[in-house]
This record gives sequence, C-alpha cells and structure tokens, in this order.
Amino acid sequence: MIIAAGLSPAWQQILEVHSLQTGEVNRCQSAKWCASGKVVNVGIALQHLGSASETLFPAGGYVKSLIASDLKQLNVPFHDLPQQNSTRICTTILDLSTHQTTELVENATSLSKEEVDTFSTEYMRRTSSAKVVVLTGSLPAGTPATIYQDLIAKTNCPVILDARGAELEAALKQAPFLVKPNHEELERTLSRSLSNTEELIKGMQELNQRGATWVVISQGKAALWASSADQVFRFTPPLAEVVNPIGCGDCLAAGIACGIEKGWAVPEAIRWGMGAAADNLTQLLPGRLSVTNVQSFFEQVKMEQIV
Repeated sequence: MIIAAGLSPAWQQILEVHSLQTGEVNRCQSAKWCASGKVVNVGIALQHLGSASETLFPAGGYVKSLIASDLKQLNVPFHDLPQQNSTRICTTILDLSTHQTTELVENATSLSKEEVDTFSTEYMRRTSSAKVVVLTGSLPAGTPATIYQDLIAKTNCPVILDARGAELEAALKQAPFLVKPNHEELERTLSRSLSNTEELIKGMQELNQRGATWVVISQGKAALWASSADQVFRFTPPLAEVVNPIGCGDCLAAGIACGIEKGWAVPEAIRWGMGAAADNLTQLLPGRLSVTNVQSFFEQVKMEQIV
C-alpha cells in the first residue's frame, strides 16, 4: 500500500487558446475541469499505474464534492477530511501556437489548528501499514512549517517528500528516504544559485549530508539528477510530445514510489518515475497515465553513474 498525503488539493481548470494575448479577450478552443493539486495528482497517477494506494487530503466548500466526484469516477481510493474554508481553484492556460503554459495558482486556503491535528491523526492511522508514503505539496496558512518533519518522525516506512524551503529544511532532520525539489526549489532552499553541474551536485549532496538518503532534482526537459551519500546519477529523459506539463513532477514521485514498493533499486525506480512523467506530458489532464506508454518511455530513459 502506498499513501499519498498532502494539504493543498485543487480543482483545476485547463483552457486551450490558439494564441494567448495578454490584455485582450481570448476565446478558448477547449475547457476542461478536473481534480488536481500535487497530492491528488500523485493519487491519480498511482491508481493508473496499478498500485494499491490511498490519497489523504482536506477539502471544503462546493469544490470538495467536485473533487470527490472526479476521483470516484477514476476509481481512486481517497479520504477527504472536512475543511471549513473552500478548496482553491487553479487555472492552466495552454497556448497552442507557442506551446507555452501559463498557470494562475490560487494559494491553498488556510487550515485551523484543529483541522491540522485531525489530518495528522488520520495520517498516522492510515500509514501504520503502508510500504511507502508520498508527502507532497505546499503548506496552507495556519500549518506549521514542521508538520512534514513531525509526520516523518512517526512514519515507519520510506517517505518520498516533495517540498521546498522551510518545510524541506525542517524535514531533513528526520532523514526522509527521498526528497525531490526541482532545480529552482533547491536553489531557494539553499538560498544560493546553482548555475553549473558542479554547484548542483554540491547542493544536492548538502541535502544528503543534512539527512536525505536520496535527492532527486528535476529540470524539465534537461537531465534529471539523483544523489545519495556516495553516488550521483544523471538521467536523460525520453522525447515526448508536449501537451500539458502540469503534474509531471507528481507523476515522477508516484512512479518512484511504485518502484520502491516493488523493491527495485532506487535508480530503476527513478527511471520508472521518469517514464510516468513523460507519459503525463503527452496528456491533457494530469495523472491519467497508461502503463503501456510508461513502460515504453521507461525503456528510453538513459542513465549514467557519475560518481
């Protein structure tokens, strides 16, 4: 069983426009709505990858029922905890002429102390028999920056953490199994620029020294890097048609979790995650993967051990 847990789901609007013109009226070629946010994307991807899983998150307002309806239609096992404030709505605009993606992201609505405590209690109950946990997403106002640290301290299986900044720094004290900020998030966490390969590797291994067993850094179309205390790997992603990049990092996390649950070596699990991310890139809605496509992309991922 894999548990995906997070505090910032979303209801997502995806608009396709022929050519986005700021300051002008833009007529959409298509409009789609779907359950999303990092934790929900991970849960959807896990279901499509065929892993036994459950997704845990708080949700409120009329959006709660929309997310629940979409997840039920996808047969995604989930538990949505009650939240007084309405869950956020985010918008993605896909420019069909330039293939650029514009995101309008509403911050996650605040949680009360009681709601955070309820989430933590339910998390502990549901992860007691888990083989892998994915903790992911930004923290809403009202949530202590140490919550991921506190949850990892009470988790008895490998934890994949997708976080940045203060919450990532705090969580390192509890030695998470794998952390996966992107390049920009790593720079923000370390408060310095990592402008070349040598600086990037040093930055990654700084997180290893501070507690993370594995560090995975994605860079979009560029090479993906992974490091442990004594190993560094570079992965070349497969070529894939770009439809919508939203959720690729979440599918990467889901794929890695699947590989770890199966007992694969971490580099092979990362390759499977990259296959999932590549397939997601070709889909309009995030997380709606095909295992056949993921397998094909997995076989195309090139891996090189640097150290």
